[in-house]
Amino acid sequence: MTALLKSIVIAAVANAASLAFAALIFDGFNIRFGWFLIAIALFTALTVALREVVVNTVNRYARGYTILGGLALTFLGLAFTDLVVPASGFSIAGWGTWIGATLIVWAAGVAYGEVDTKRPVARTPHG
Repeated sequence: MTALLKSIVIAAVANAASLAFAALIFDGFNIRFGWFLIAIALFTALTVALREVVVNTVNRYARGYTILGGLALTFLGLAFTDLVVPASGFSIAGWGTWIGATLIVWAAGVAYGEVDTKRPVARTPHG
């Protein structure tokens, strides 16, 4: 599996889990199954592309900016997905829901970033 494909698969799983969890705990976050799949594909494409841009342009030592930037990019990704996907299939209503959903999806993105950037452990021959 190529690195990009692996990154997309890991991101899609993390996004699916975090979006489903946010929809489960927030009354103002509604997703319908068919649109859920489209929302995952759209949001994953956005986050993988934006992550590459951020990783390649932000100094690794600017952790505070990275955290704030990640939150902002997550919010923008959710807002764009909410704008593009019809409200009957994906909708987020209320500031509390927006903030909570953004934090949940962002946290999953941080976890995905940790998993995605880990180098594989070298295997030793059994002898």
